[in-house]
Amino acid sequence: MTNTTNIQYLSMLERFTLFSDFFMHAVFSHSRKAVQLLARIVTGKKDLIVVEWGLEVKKGFPFFRNDRYDLFIIDQYGNVYNIEIENTLQSIGKRAFHNLSVLVAQGLKPGQKHKKLQENWVVFLTRKDFLKQNEPFYNYQWREDRSRQKLKTGGHIRIVNGQYQGKDALGKLMHDFHCTNPDDMFYDELREAVSYFKKEPEGVNTMCEIMREFERKSENKGRAEERKKAKKRTEAIMRNLREEGMSYERIARITNQSLSKVKLFFKTQQTA
Repeated sequence: MTNTTNIQYLSMLERFTLFSDFFMHAVFSHSRKAVQLLARIVTGKKDLIVVEWGLEVKKGFPFFRNDRYDLFIIDQYGNVYNIEIENTLQSIGKRAFHNLSVLVAQGLKPGQKHKKLQENWVVFLTRKDFLKQNEPFYNYQWREDRSRQKLKTGGHIRIVNGQYQGKDALGKLMHDFHCTNPDDMFYDELREAVSYFKKEPEGVNTMCEIMREFERKSENKGRAEERKKAKKRTEAIMRNLREEGMSYERIARITNQSLSKVKLFFKTQQTA
């Protein structure tokens, strides 16, 4: 890694907050205490104990859409939580409903009765105020339209306002999420986890490696997409030339392709 690149990474690291995607992943992967603090505050469950947790957990079913959950948690009672840290409000409602549906569908083993279904929580912590009502969070549950009686499903969707600035626990948590300097944070659990990646040599090196790997994957993805576009352009040219009555041999010379590749392309076009 060159000095210039290293300086760029360190400059980026200084500006990262817990709303920064892969920095957030690194921090919460590193600290169960930070995960537990987050889960307790956004759900209001002060006695919640994190038994299992994971970042970028893939959920879904074969032949249907699969998603990667930012944070997946199971507590001491078997209740399940999906917490998403969001910088966009796009399709929040449908995404939250889809995530909850997948959690519920995977909540029972074959033969288990429905009463065994545990609580399932989907929490979207959004950088901006979802409804612009300056509330700390917005709850969505199932109620009968006229009587407003709640349907007991065990399912919860909560959208947390990342702009909330109250003096309570959630307001302090949102303050910490926006901090670039861990010394300014209220919560020790977050301060320790963030300081590790921003101040400790081992943690800083880890973050630099993560950024370098992300950059490398982005470059490879860009090159792959460019090759794909170039391939499509070449195939379009070959089709046009063939429609003009040109032979395979001449098409191969013009497009700089091997004759066997040109023949194979048109053979697959005929069988497609």
